[in-house]
Amino acid sequence: MKLTHFRNLLAVVETGSLRAAGRHLGLAQPVITRSIQELERELGVPLFERNAKGVKLTETGQMFVRRVESFQSELQRARDEIAQQKGVFTGEVSIALSPLICLSLMPPAISQFTKKYPEVVVKISESLFQPVENDVADGLIDFWIGPFDRGSESPRFTAEHLLDNDRKIVGRKNHPLSSAMSLKELADARWVRTSRSVHSSESDFDAVLERAGLPRPRNVIHSGSMLITILTVANTDLLTMLPQHLFRFPRFLDLIQTFDNIEPIPMAPICIVWRQGLCMTPIAERLCDLMRKAARNYARQLLV
Repeated sequence: MKLTHFRNLLAVVETGSLRAAGRHLGLAQPVITRSIQELERELGVPLFERNAKGVKLTETGQMFVRRVESFQSELQRARDEIAQQKGVFTGEVSIALSPLICLSLMPPAISQFTKKYPEVVVKISESLFQPVENDVADGLIDFWIGPFDRGSESPRFTAEHLLDNDRKIVGRKNHPLSSAMSLKELADARWVRTSRSVHSSESDFDAVLERAGLPRPRNVIHSGSMLITILTVANTDLLTMLPQHLFRFPRFLDLIQTFDNIEPIPMAPICIVWRQGLCMTPIAERLCDLMRKAARNYARQLLV
């Protein structure tokens, strides 16, 4: 196998057809076709299903492409690392952040980083951990930051604690239950269920209410988006639980209110998570350090 085989394969996956891949790479279609056939012959399995609309990866093809993407990422990381050790700060960093971290830690960190390293490409995605878990494990993402349950930490990952994290019960402005003094008074409430942790938070969400002696929650909406959660709660009588840190941003309090008579509910702490055994490139480590610095500054602000 040659690197050109991998390049051509990924181009076909990205563009959806052999012809489009050829145009993308500036190569004739027969060159791309021959390259894919050589790969399939060497592997002894078909990688694509051909149809009139183009090509589609087989199940085996999907598995192989993921390995190729991981290999390409490692190769690029090695090239970047060598250049950066020479003092040439170029290349790219790929990170994923929970919505709360996008609001709190990212702005000061990315501001400093882009000023200091203007030639570095930074790829940032907003995500909970579950959707990017495999990408972090495969090294396609340098690190992720957000709420992470270290008690169920997989040996595939290293997690570093940044901030403690609590939740507040929230509802719309002037919600009829906003004066509740305990969770027990919310027994008849309906909920927007959020997903925030390393595994599905459904069992955790239920456990919080069950420990308070409430029946299984009446969940009307399941949301993986903080924006969807906030807008839903702001426009209905549904309740939810959101990170207490969120309410350091006053604009959210224009839409919803916290139930301040009810004690905050512990949730997974904010952590940096990366692949176990992965040596970050110097430039990725510097961005990670800026995120750590932003977390320390944020923690000091909480004490003021």
